[in-house]
Amino acid sequence: MTRTYRALLALLMLAIVAMPALAEAGVAELKAAYEEAVRLAAAAPQDYVLNWQAAKAARLYGDYLVTEEIPGWKDTARVAAREGMKYGEIATRLNPAGVEGWYWYGTCVGTYSDCVSVIKAIAEGLKGKTQQAFETAYRLDKTYDTGGPIISLGRFWQVLPAIAGQDRKKAEALFDEYIALFGSNPAAHSSAWYYRGQLYKDTNRPAQARADLEKAAAMGNKDAAKLLSQMK
Repeated sequence: MTRTYRALLALLMLAIVAMPALAEAGVAELKAAYEEAVRLAAAAPQDYVLNWQAAKAARLYGDYLVTEEIPGWKDTARVAAREGMKYGEIATRLNPAGVEGWYWYGTCVGTYSDCVSVIKAIAEGLKGKTQQAFETAYRLDKTYDTGGPIISLGRFWQVLPAIAGQDRKKAEALFDEYIALFGSNPAAHSSAWYYRGQLYKDTNRPAQARADLEKAAAMGNKDAAKLLSQMK
């Protein structure tokens, strides 16, 4: 074993050991930000900014729990997402012309659905509210959050069960739009390529699916890398 190889192996082992600590640090920081944002919003029910910021903080915290599969994530993220939905909805009432309330409300529903399933979320009457939220955010400012409303609306049409109105053509058109607008942006969301790659796979276009999934994986998207490995 060469000295260089031993050094690389040592660095790899150090990274593996450090990963749980980094995850714990990340979740602690997001949790603290979420709790503070909720505290501020609860004390200011007429403040639009504080309410949408609470919804955003809930989404960021909940999404991290889901993505990183932090132990107990389903219950913890579900509660945070519900809180975020509450403050997002307040924000939409305070300022219907503001993109933030609609967008962060809708993304919190997405996190909630990750925890309880899309079917349960629909059964709770959240389909119409989510569609309204993302369509309104798209209409008000589709470039917000580096095009977040475009991806979110596309994902909405993609994950709906067929019986509830799934529309893959709408989803694909929105992902195409996002990539056309933000494909060369360094801050582009890798999820656009992951979602479109998933859609390509589900509609029997493996070559296009693989290209998109490879792009998303290269951007650090773990879900894309996982799906890509299942295709090989």
